[in-house]
Amino acid sequence: MKDFRRFRSSALVVVCLVFTGAGVAWADSPTDDDDAIVLPPTDAPTSDVDLLVPTPNPNSDHGSSVRVGTAAGFIYGAPTDVLALGLTAAAGERFGRLVIEGEYSYLAFRTNGNTLTALGYQNGDITIGHGQRLDLMARYDLLRFGPTVDKKRSLVSFYVEGGAGTAWNSWDKPSSGDSRLVPADTKRTEGQGGFGIMIFPHRVAWLLGWRFAVAPHEPMLAAECRGVSCSEMTPSDSGGYVDTSMLFQSSLEFTF
Repeated sequence: MKDFRRFRSSALVVVCLVFTGAGVAWADSPTDDDDAIVLPPTDAPTSDVDLLVPTPNPNSDHGSSVRVGTAAGFIYGAPTDVLALGLTAAAGERFGRLVIEGEYSYLAFRTNGNTLTALGYQNGDITIGHGQRLDLMARYDLLRFGPTVDKKRSLVSFYVEGGAGTAWNSWDKPSSGDSRLVPADTKRTEGQGGFGIMIFPHRVAWLLGWRFAVAPHEPMLAAECRGVSCSEMTPSDSGGYVDTSMLFQSSLEFTF
């Protein structure tokens, strides 16, 4: 269990570092709009001023948005600790501080366990299933800090979000010779909520935040499997009213 916890922590750090580097690299990359503004002589005609001084992007605070990123965290519905690692993609519309978007996520479920190899049984990280999420989310820039960019959006914003969606969890049977408790596949309706910060260097926003999901509790169904041979069983039930999961997300939002 200690090894698995170290694995989970390391995985989360790697996800953060990878997207930190990607976000900083994009933010620092030069663009035509970032060039220094060249001012004409004071006696130049107005038409020359209009040609030489670029105007702020009118769509920086309104327009269509696309977001891509990664997610890492923990989910419910498994008899053991499960780490979820995956990718997210979303598309929607920005109305000033408010963004409404549809989001799709694909998650791989991993845990620490024994698997049969050519050298015998080995202990390590194994993939035990996958999940998909389809959500409709609304995100609001609650607080804005720092100087504005393009005279509209602030350099840093604190956002809150909420929505609902459907979650599909599928679990793999162990390979031949291995044995493992395998939960039944599920399809559930979830309520979503979260918060985080958005760093906005220009028309590309870098988002870092936590996403929480809750669903009405359902008794877990599972099977004890040895290879492809499985026998149904009912694991001990937590007896709670709701099941929860949590993901840390890092993503880039592009506004057009």
